[in-house]
Amino acid sequence: MEVRFKWIGGATWLLDVGDVRIGCDPVLCPKGTVQDYFWFKARRRDAPVFDEADLAAVDLWLLTHPHEDHLDAQGIARITDTAQVIARANVLPLISAHPPDRVRTLAWGERAEQTFGDLQVTVEAIPAIHGVNPLTALLAGGVNGYYLTLRQGAARCHVYVTSDTVLKRRVLEAVRGRPVDILVPNMGAARQGSWMMTLTLSSKMLQKMVAALRPRWIVPVHFHTFDHYVEPIDKVKAWADDSMVILAPGESTTLSVPASIQGV
Repeated sequence: MEVRFKWIGGATWLLDVGDVRIGCDPVLCPKGTVQDYFWFKARRRDAPVFDEADLAAVDLWLLTHPHEDHLDAQGIARITDTAQVIARANVLPLISAHPPDRVRTLAWGERAEQTFGDLQVTVEAIPAIHGVNPLTALLAGGVNGYYLTLRQGAARCHVYVTSDTVLKRRVLEAVRGRPVDILVPNMGAARQGSWMMTLTLSSKMLQKMVAALRPRWIVPVHFHTFDHYVEPIDKVKAWADDSMVILAPGESTTLSVPASIQGV
């Protein structure tokens, strides 16, 4: 199976399998936008790079949590009424105008099935713990990671979307032992060095995650876009191997999952 992955910036990306498009966390505010998180403010350093047609063609949106660097007014406006949406329940107030019959909420461990032509998509909500400090993680609210199984005839592809999490045993154990063809980690070590402590994956955490899960492809997102994403992606580049694909906003890549390593 071949999939095309495009990074728009921040936590926002698109994944295409044939004519079916899956998108994640549309945050499309312009460069220079300042977001207020009460405990701190963050400025957007890079503009999102996309064509309007990119977003109009999304069949399924995955929404992980309601923080503004994952879902903003500009992004919500581009979720078409025909798109299916899978979200954590705390996102619902932000998408209340979306047709209810096209929205499915998932708690950790729950699954949803969607069919688009000959492509079957299974989405499972995976624990995401948004902070090393337990108090900070609690204040950050609930976050979903997602484990996707894409089936097209005999072909399979498994995608693990970490969302905003740090490396915790509960997170790893939810995915350990499963095939991971594509790992999409949210990087940046957000707020590292502050009193809040690290809120998202650092390069050291990712290295341990990769050793445990052994993904075929790794496509990092959620770095540099906002100034609270403090760790440069160069720290990942320093140890990356051929499985690592590091994109700039607006860039895309085609990833192939050979039949010999496709999971069941």
